[in-house]
Amino acid sequence: MHFSLKLIGEGKTYKEVQKIIGCSAKMISNALKWRAKPETRGRKRKTTIKMDRRITRMAKAQPMISSRMIKDSLELPVSTVTVRRRLCEANLFTRIPRKVPLLKKRHVQKRLQFAKEHINWPKEKWRNILWTDESKVVLFGSKGHLRMTSDNLPTIHKQISFPSIFLNSFTQFFTCKQTRDL
Repeated sequence: MHFSLKLIGEGKTYKEVQKIIGCSAKMISNALKWRAKPETRGRKRKTTIKMDRRITRMAKAQPMISSRMIKDSLELPVSTVTVRRRLCEANLFTRIPRKVPLLKKRHVQKRLQFAKEHINWPKEKWRNILWTDESKVVLFGSKGHLRMTSDNLPTIHKQISFPSIFLNSFTQFFTCKQTRDL
């Protein structure tokens, strides 16, 4: 609190305060009128705190949902860019989900059985193996880009990974590699 305000509060007149402090009457008047104003920079937010929570809750419940779907289902009066901004503020960034091979339970069991049977093989025996691989190249269209919201990148759950699906318009390449000279 300003010293002049304290003196005025004690019942002193402007003239008495002027003599004590040695300032003008205008300065005392300004000190009495002055109020701390809250800092208001930029445009006001279009979403309320309640809307922000609803956006965040929906994205966490359905990680594969798009910002447009969130906007439409919650009937928000904002753009999809604003929805994405609110998700980023809540540390929910978009990620591309990992693709996993289309394996059934019996495939996994057979791979595990093979690994257990050959766990003690020496390096020399492994060098005699011809390693093969096949790659798929999509000829027409795209592989399809899916995005999802996630707050934790290293944690990948089963629900946010999807199996690779083979389409009709692709070419496959078959490659071989051997660890020793022929």
